[in-house]
Amino acid sequence: MLNPQQEKVVKHYGKPLLVVAGAGSGKTKTLAHKVEFLLTERGLSREGILCITFTSKAAREIRERVLKVCGADLPWAGTFHSVAYRILREKLGRRFAIADEKDVEEIIRATLEKLGVRKDRAEGVRKFIQRVKEDLTQISSPELIELFETYQRTLRENGLFDFSDLLYELYIHLLKDESLRESLKDTFEFILVDEYQDTNTVQYEVIKMLANKDVCVVGDPNQCIYEWRFARPDNVLRFIEDFKPDVVRLETNYRSGGYILEVANSLLLNSSARWRELVPTLRAVKGMGEKPIVRRFEDPQEEALWIGKEIKNLLTYLQPSQIAVLVRVSFITDLLERTFFKMGIPYKVVGALRFYERYEVKTLLHFLRLLETPADGVAFRRTLPALVSGVGEGMLRKVRENFIGNWVEALKRTVESLPQRMGAPLRSFMELYGEATELPYPDALKKVVEESFYLEHLRRKYREDFGERLENVKELIETAEESFKEGVSLGDFLSEAFLVSSEEEGKEAVSVMTIHSAKGLEFSAVFLPRLEEGILPHRSALEGEEELEEERRLFYVAITRAKDRLFISYTKGKERKASRFLSEIPKRLLNLEYFRKRKTHYSVELKANPSVRSGVLVRHKVFGVGKVIKVDGEKAQVDFGGKVKNIHTHFLQTLD
Repeated sequence: MLNPQQEKVVKHYGKPLLVVAGAGSGKTKTLAHKVEFLLTERGLSREGILCITFTSKAAREIRERVLKVCGADLPWAGTFHSVAYRILREKLGRRFAIADEKDVEEIIRATLEKLGVRKDRAEGVRKFIQRVKEDLTQISSPELIELFETYQRTLRENGLFDFSDLLYELYIHLLKDESLRESLKDTFEFILVDEYQDTNTVQYEVIKMLANKDVCVVGDPNQCIYEWRFARPDNVLRFIEDFKPDVVRLETNYRSGGYILEVANSLLLNSSARWRELVPTLRAVKGMGEKPIVRRFEDPQEEALWIGKEIKNLLTYLQPSQIAVLVRVSFITDLLERTFFKMGIPYKVVGALRFYERYEVKTLLHFLRLLETPADGVAFRRTLPALVSGVGEGMLRKVRENFIGNWVEALKRTVESLPQRMGAPLRSFMELYGEATELPYPDALKKVVEESFYLEHLRRKYREDFGERLENVKELIETAEESFKEGVSLGDFLSEAFLVSSEEEGKEAVSVMTIHSAKGLEFSAVFLPRLEEGILPHRSALEGEEELEEERRLFYVAITRAKDRLFISYTKGKERKASRFLSEIPKRLLNLEYFRKRKTHYSVELKANPSVRSGVLVRHKVFGVGKVIKVDGEKAQVDFGGKVKNIHTHFLQTLD
């Protein structure tokens, strides 16, 4: 059963159409019925309908829906890139392979070497090439023209296209070849484009050259969150200007409760974007539901424990896969992962590596492993090239020849045979290593980060997202400091980190992901932690109006992922304050009851160990073996070889 707006979309024909589809408004179902209408009522052929989506998953979903609705397959349903690939191969007879990431890296490196450009500019050059192909940026400098042409020539000499080439080459062909344009216009009697707000410039121009009057684009500029990947939400306005379409809004939301939708609507009322008049007002069919809960905490640890406790409650009636924690920046997941691990909550980090698996974090963990065990070859090989400039496979081979049970001693013997100048960086590292062995492990981490080549190594390796990598490094140091204060040894700190890292992700698990990764998904319950200035909106967006608007859209996307329950939280401290976006939401729409209650401290729920009694021997993972002096309720007084500690019996294992 279609609602009136959906039916209007389905039966519209003979003029360009823009469908502004709000979140959860049933657009896929609508598109499937529109295809049925085109096939059965308008008599179009299956081969004559070009249906373009942004992901292979979305293309499969539309094909499956169409198959279910009218029993027909759509041969030309696919992503922009897959459609371009087919046209280049089948219509133009181009023969090529697609270059993978490693191929592109090697060709850029070879191009820079050939032109005498520094290798550390590789990431910037790669971004420049993408911008030319995807945003159709004009190249003005002769040096950059030569660089671009050399890169393209090397690709072609190897029979390769990079990913951006697929649409760029099609665009060039269409621009130059009028007969190709007319031929493809005749082939495609009707063009459907989904997620139109995420189109970049080259995609827009390709559609503009292929489309007749029978074109329908579906999108919502308020859900464009990929401008950093050259998506242009203004393409919706360009479509209105170039095609003069009819406009239909899909505003009935089948996903979320009314309070959640009113929160989302209120957020967009304050938008300063040029397409404000296209903002859909979402209306719920499910009733008002529960108000989103807002909580404030003293620190991130307290916030993470509260989230864990609320998830435990939700798991009494929801499956883990129905729950998601959405974050703006990835370093936030560290505390959440450790908390969920300790509380026994099954979780998976979606669309990104777990915190302790991230390169910048794991390299430092391997340095700590090397401090504890100088015979650890894996730790040595992963650490040295990152911390000492100029170390490569050749140097590692030399050290291996001198290895007799201790890699640091092997390095020392190797350095002794090197010329003074060549061995200087390695001598500095050995001095740093020696000093680090005498320090508490949090201070050892600080020392290696501040005094080694490591930060420069990260800056060169991750030029585009170095800031986020640096935040992960800082988070690791803070975690180490907290653990050290709690009496956790270096060995136990490393054990926990590698245990959390290697914990198997089950299929039924709570999803932890960035908001960008959550686009197009929905969950019964959604948590949005650390809604603070500098995080959402991100600090990099605070000075530009366009960037701030994208942060607003990001928050809107996050809110509209929730079907039934939405939990928003933030921490308040000396340098932390609530996001400005929270103040834009009317208080009547939010559950603020916790602000009226006495402050509650959250901690992991501990169960007493009844086998712990006075006089028995027990083991503690940090303090080792001790003897219980007395038990008082859930706590025991234990003598660990002269050091008496009061410890909750949950953390004690009896030995007799």
